[in-house]
Amino acid sequence: MKKQKVINVSYRKDSQKFPTWLKYEIEILNEDGTTESIPAYGKDLQDALSRVKHDMVVEQVESRTKRIPDLVWIVLWFGYILGWTILTYELSPYHHLNGLFLVGGMALITSIVMSAKAWFRKRNKDK
Repeated sequence: MKKQKVINVSYRKDSQKFPTWLKYEIEILNEDGTTESIPAYGKDLQDALSRVKHDMVVEQVESRTKRIPDLVWIVLWFGYILGWTILTYELSPYHHLNGLFLVGGMALITSIVMSAKAWFRKRNKDK
């Protein structure tokens, strides 16, 4: 199976707002033989290429996760909350709800969601 390849990269200009950022024009050969030109921004060529690659991976993952209905995400969320509450209740002495353990679980899921949100942010933006 053939994959996308970078066939040409040309330097365009320095950024006006951020003096350390550069703009490149990247020409990509697609799997079907067509070429496309993508503007890439970064501190150097390697950074610009990694941002383009990251954005392509994000688009692939987004297209897969958008197929999952919203009801599934809601069920997963409430299932996690219910499961964590039951686990907290069972692990607490005398079956009293331990608030610190419950809040720790909520902090854990919040940090996971925020990390995923930060990863899904597009990085190849005009600077």
